[in-house]
Amino acid sequence: MQLEVFAKRLKALRQSRHMSLQNVGDVVGSNRQHIGNMENSRALPSLSMAVALADLFEVSVDYLVGRSDSPVAGDGEPIEIITPQNLEQQKIIRMVNSLHEGNADKALSYITFLRIVQRREDRKKQRLAHDAITQNA
Repeated sequence: MQLEVFAKRLKALRQSRHMSLQNVGDVVGSNRQHIGNMENSRALPSLSMAVALADLFEVSVDYLVGRSDSPVAGDGEPIEIITPQNLEQQKIIRMVNSLHEGNADKALSYITFLRIVQRREDRKKQRLAHDAITQNA
């Protein structure tokens, strides 16, 4: 892997989609610091991380790691791996990526808000379950 090429391409792809380090980390199951370290050639991605990033940005892993200058597969078809588990995520990513920058920021803010609300609801359910167990003990 050409670390500098990977770092440059990752950053360019992220910026072209108007995504923050945190946005990318959230989608691929990492954090903003690790994504930033990869963009600054301070960290290597695992194979699964390279695949997740390639899927997110719809490029080949070969392109991302510098083995090819073409962002598409050898047959010229764009790389698009959609499984039932990530179909909804891919739809959301495409929708947000199709928005103008200001609207994309608003959409991401709303998604962040929804995640906060969901976490609060999950914590409330956990507390209620814990209280029920404690009362029955």
